[in-house]
Amino acid sequence: MSETKAVAAAQVAVRLDTSKCRAYGICVGIMPDVFDLPKGSPVAVLLKDVADGEDLTDLEEAVFNCPASAISLARQEDHE
Repeated sequence: MSETKAVAAAQVAVRLDTSKCRAYGICVGIMPDVFDLPKGSPVAVLLKDVADGEDLTDLEEAVFNCPASAISLARQEDHE
């Protein structure tokens, strides 16, 4: 159980490959606090490039549902 809490507490690096993004906006619908699609923009933009681990399930949903496969995640390592 403590391992689950540790994963939830960890931060996740969010990456958006703008060369793949086609501005479908699905990510914005799933995580509007992380992704945005400015009016007229050809690609989505990241509002945060690091998110809390507690958002991991929603972030994974955004990755899975991106038709362009433009979103990826990586565990953010602690350097304390």
